[in-house]
Amino acid sequence: MQLAASYDAEGRFDPFEPLFKEQQTQSMSSSKDKRSKRIPQTPLEKVALAQLKVTAIIRASSGNRALVEDATGKGYVVKVGTYMGLNSGQVVRIDNDRVLVEEEIENIAGELTVENQELKLQKPAGEL
Repeated sequence: MQLAASYDAEGRFDPFEPLFKEQQTQSMSSSKDKRSKRIPQTPLEKVALAQLKVTAIIRASSGNRALVEDATGKGYVVKVGTYMGLNSGQVVRIDNDRVLVEEEIENIAGELTVENQELKLQKPAGEL
């Protein structure tokens, strides 16, 4: 009985080998250094935090919520974990009189820094 012919790949092109090895490793290392920017999915993520104001805070045992109003007067209910603002800010905490939003802002050097922005509850006119 005779064995089937064998294949010798010496000196031949491997179709499963990447064509551009160096470029592929560079793109992978740069993706680790820089986080991909979050794609806005809600109207709150398309508005700057400076254009938003907190009009009410709802306290509940299931977790606090806040009513946030944009410049056009449209209101949104937010809770801890909700994304808002142009810099992919995320609600970290809702207190009795403020909403704390954590944003990742890229500085001139290209480094990402985490900053906390505070949105305070708007008090009615005449109230201190």
